[in-house]
Amino acid sequence: MGRRRLAAIAALLALTVVAGVGNAGAASQGGGETLKVWVPPVFANAQKAQLQRWAKETGNKVDIQVFPNPFEQNVLAKWATGERPDILFFHAIGNWLPQLNPAKTLIPMDKEAFVKRTIPGILPRSSTYRGHIYGAVLNYPYIDGMFYNRQVFKDAGVAVPKNYSELLATCQALKAKNPDVAPIYIGGGDQWPLQVLAFMMWNDDLKKNPGLINSINTAKTKWTNPVFVRGIQVEKDLQDKGCLNKDILTAKFVDEQKAIMTGKAAMVFQGTWMIGSLLDAYGTKKMDATLGLAGLSRQTDVASWQTTGTGAVYAPKTGDSDKEKLATSFINWATGKDFPRFLKESKQFSILKGYKAPSDVPQVARKADALFLKDSVPQFQQTLQAAYGPFETFLQEMIAGKKTPMQVAESLQQEFEKSAKQLKLPGYLAAEGPPRRARPTARRPS
Repeated sequence: MGRRRLAAIAALLALTVVAGVGNAGAASQGGGETLKVWVPPVFANAQKAQLQRWAKETGNKVDIQVFPNPFEQNVLAKWATGERPDILFFHAIGNWLPQLNPAKTLIPMDKEAFVKRTIPGILPRSSTYRGHIYGAVLNYPYIDGMFYNRQVFKDAGVAVPKNYSELLATCQALKAKNPDVAPIYIGGGDQWPLQVLAFMMWNDDLKKNPGLINSINTAKTKWTNPVFVRGIQVEKDLQDKGCLNKDILTAKFVDEQKAIMTGKAAMVFQGTWMIGSLLDAYGTKKMDATLGLAGLSRQTDVASWQTTGTGAVYAPKTGDSDKEKLATSFINWATGKDFPRFLKESKQFSILKGYKAPSDVPQVARKADALFLKDSVPQFQQTLQAAYGPFETFLQEMIAGKKTPMQVAESLQQEFEKSAKQLKLPGYLAAEGPPRRARPTARRPS
């Protein structure tokens, strides 16, 4: 992300609320319709409340259906059957959005009011597919970062690590000080949390080589490249050195939150979507007193940002014109009239121009904003153009001793090639030979 654009974002975020925005996207009355809403398991109370407010204001109802993990695979499996929700909360990143086949299944949003009001540089790298915008991004970009317990670090007398070598030293110091505290806690029983640490280990290379992911998209680089294998290897090395929690294969995402907040763990590698869950469970005051946040990669402390999970909302094509209009109306209402209240309740910085952050935004969210503006890079998935399979499952197999880091990378490559061929990405289409000549038909003797 360029420094000029970051400076522009910083200036935009400092503006006060633009006059007249509050009237944008007023909800349409729907006559008592029930709209089906698909959401991921990590869905903050502020987002649930927004849906319920809209329903109450319009006289409609919302049927919120929570998809269990693995969220993406479960949504796509149902999507493949032809079933559609009226409103979809899903990823706004390059590797997942194409799998929805947006041109045929989603209502284009190019002309909606939120497009011009979204801070520059976000929509082209998120909910846009082949030149068209298909979704609104409601949440501020998530940062992949290292949450740490301030008191645990203070008691151990260690500084916050800024790269992998420092992380290893910090791990050993923490183990020597208090063996009962897990240096790093990962909810591997939910599988998906296993990915975040590996993702972060690629940030340095993404910064050094901005074209790295495009080289994957165009078949010039493979997932077995040492750059990617090294990031995967880090997680296995940390396990072998005793830096990870012993119950990693059964621990859950909610256990990560409890461990870091109660001092049972020193560090948790997570996306800042966890802030919403922590707010719901512990509140701003407790969070500010307990947690710190930092970026960390193999060689530096550069962070990465993404618009994933609950970050975007879409209006699928269902064939019911009334409900399609209502879904579009909800998106305009959520990014217009209701957005100030949503911003206040979610306690985050604004993805839309013209709003100040609420005064009670948690300190870790402020730190995330600083990391985003300082020197962050788009996370690898933002510009990836095909799926790479259940990475979380491959990592769990590695942690369980059933796969090596290289075998994880090989599985990623196999899955990516399969998806890239289905999407007909250049470089992945099998070369077609010359047309086969038809055999001459044998003539029966007359």
